[in-house]
Amino acid sequence: MGFDSIIGHEKQKSMLLSLMERDRLPHAFLFSGPEGIGKKKMVLELAKHIFCEKGTACGVCRPCIKVDRGSHPDLLIIDKQYIERVLQAQRKKTYSDIPDKEKEVTSIGIDFIRGSDEKKITGINREVQEYPYEGQKRVIIIDGADKMTIEATNALLKTLEEPPSFNIFFLITSSERDIPLTIRSRCMRLVFGPLHREQLKEYFRSALLMSNEKAELLSYISHGSIGNGVFWTIEENFSLRRNIAELVLGKNKSFLRASIIAEKVAKNRKEMTMYLSFILSLYRDVYCASECGDVTMIVNKDMRELLERERVNAAWINASIQRIEQTIDLLRYNVNKWLVFENLMLHLMESA
Repeated sequence: MGFDSIIGHEKQKSMLLSLMERDRLPHAFLFSGPEGIGKKKMVLELAKHIFCEKGTACGVCRPCIKVDRGSHPDLLIIDKQYIERVLQAQRKKTYSDIPDKEKEVTSIGIDFIRGSDEKKITGINREVQEYPYEGQKRVIIIDGADKMTIEATNALLKTLEEPPSFNIFFLITSSERDIPLTIRSRCMRLVFGPLHREQLKEYFRSALLMSNEKAELLSYISHGSIGNGVFWTIEENFSLRRNIAELVLGKNKSFLRASIIAEKVAKNRKEMTMYLSFILSLYRDVYCASECGDVTMIVNKDMRELLERERVNAAWINASIQRIEQTIDLLRYNVNKWLVFENLMLHLMESA
């Protein structure tokens, strides 16, 4: 019930409940922290508290059920799924046939803030002027607020400066630095950190019914994020992880295989970032195992035999890590993800 369903983040829970009890919720929040750690879930549970007939996020009253279903009329969520639905409707309307690789949502445009009659998008700035339909408050969530274009942030700024009192904004981000200071300064900032390994392990055991051994491994390779861990529970992703490790560490070099893997990995930006983060952790493990001689610090414990090498060139490790970090930075731009990942794989294989 309420925040009890959320793992960790006890300080943030306590602060939010205190603000609720004193009726001191600010007009805008900024929730920042790594992806997949429960920021959006925290906002939705708080929305239940705001809308709940009992004020406790009971989970069984009509407003709470509507929040769970995403159908509450006073809950407006701008996220990747919502934008994809709108864009899909536009493509059907114009009979557009856009290849899948061009359909990925990478930004939140001004139409979702200002509105567009032509595209039949009401927009946040228009929505907030109307009184709530059922309750006393309206909750507006922008998930991935760092993805707003410059025009979108400028359009939102004035609304954040002088919002009607019955609106509460929640901006969620995993990259706070990409949100303009003018927006950040108008929000109450809550920072969420990675979850502890024991919390993750217990979640994977109790919620996902994993074996103790698998839950232990996932608690390491999740890097504090339930979302990351769930990604690696998918067998195809987990197997691809092993194939990548064998390629970049030179245990099974195959340029054709590298190209095939690059095509699979480059489906979307988020998944590609997951694999790049994994490769980064892999090289850190090589250094710990070979240079420091400390296998207890290894994250990818299921790949110990791949990580133990007789000789390790520190310059090779540093150069590889720099190349991986450069690739991660490139994803901030509109690049050919398949080509970028393939080039990285070939570079790492050649230097291994």
